[in-house]
Amino acid sequence: METTTRLLLPEVKDALHSDPESLVELTEELHPADLADLVEALDPDDARQMLAILPVEVAADVLEHCEDAQQVELFAQLADARLGTAVAIVDAMVSDDRADLIAELADDLRSKLLANVDDEESRDIRQLMAYPEDSAGSLMTTDYVALPASTAASDAIDMVRQDAEEMETIYQAYAVDINGTLLGVVSLRDLVTSPADKSIDAVMNPNVVSVPAEADQEEVARLIAKYDLLALPVVDRNHRILGIITVDDVIDVLQEEATEDIHSLGAVDPLEDRYIDTPMWDLVKARAPWLIVLFVAVYGTKEVLAHYSESNIESLAMLMWFVPLVISVGGNSGSQSATLIIRAFAVGGLEMNHAGRVLMRELVVGLKLGVIVGLAGVGAVLLDAETRNLAMVLTMSLSVVAIVTVGGLLGSGVPMILRRLGIDPAVASTPFIASMVDVAGLVIYFEIAKALLP
Repeated sequence: METTTRLLLPEVKDALHSDPESLVELTEELHPADLADLVEALDPDDARQMLAILPVEVAADVLEHCEDAQQVELFAQLADARLGTAVAIVDAMVSDDRADLIAELADDLRSKLLANVDDEESRDIRQLMAYPEDSAGSLMTTDYVALPASTAASDAIDMVRQDAEEMETIYQAYAVDINGTLLGVVSLRDLVTSPADKSIDAVMNPNVVSVPAEADQEEVARLIAKYDLLALPVVDRNHRILGIITVDDVIDVLQEEATEDIHSLGAVDPLEDRYIDTPMWDLVKARAPWLIVLFVAVYGTKEVLAHYSESNIESLAMLMWFVPLVISVGGNSGSQSATLIIRAFAVGGLEMNHAGRVLMRELVVGLKLGVIVGLAGVGAVLLDAETRNLAMVLTMSLSVVAIVTVGGLLGSGVPMILRRLGIDPAVASTPFIASMVDVAGLVIYFEIAKALLP
């Protein structure tokens, strides 16, 4: 919560209990995001009362800025207590946020709300809710400006002005034919600066970037970032415009996707809500499966150690001193490579046809890194008089070079294999890859030791 908002919180609480009507004047200069912070800091009864007191348009904006879990809980409580107010707020919300909210409500409350909004809005909400989650259709808003391509610039400006308050954005208008087929896009700037009698089709850009409603949200984010778009039109199979996706929604997508990738890299199933709002049992469920998998994977390390402890290597005790170093360097190398490759896939900087180049680069980079880290390993060997001999120096240096290289190849190869199989590469968590490299590294270390040490 911002400092100004925190300082205002006591006054808001006092106003709610002593003079509710003064609340509007007290908060009228605040941004909806700051008002959302205030609402989230209040207890449920006060938060519900505050939403009911604020002007409907402001309350809708505030609700849209609340965190998802709190938004649903707060709105459900408001709808149970004041259905008319809840319906009015739904009516004032932008179409995509409205559909997302109603989709999360309990079935009986959802049905009650849909029965009380007007028929056109009810159809719009149902259509948006029908699209798969994380698809372009689920992100789009139907509050956009579409104009016949033959419209004169002056008439187009009048039409935009007339509908401006109901639109999510007016910076771009979309030219369509009589069937709603998307023909082009024209900016408000071009409309304003064009001769009054010039038609839209004469000033529009016909090379408009669009996506089908079934497109994945990652593709939507990629296109908006690539072409620096303020909004991206969504079309059906006949190229008829269905809605638009605005850049603010894409920012939310990017944050969501980045959060999921970070969770996956850390071997945690993605959380549905903010960490602080997530029930403890859900945190356990998000972390336990991967901990079990990693426990089993690390069990392989124990088996390798048990196998070589039964061998006839005379220097086994001395070799054991350096096992933590060997395990650490291999796991770290694999984790670094995996992080770089997974992120490169996420931002579109890597394709599967680069696989050969990637593996060759990781081989060369791994060898170079291995030599650098190997020198540090040699230093560790020379520090102790008991290990200060040529055979141990060679064992450590060759092992580190090989393990760092293998770690890099595994760390880059596993995400690429998953990508080839159609699985999100982020599933290849860095702890899992580190566990794989641990086992491989121990085998390499002890096999080199068997060849060089008595």
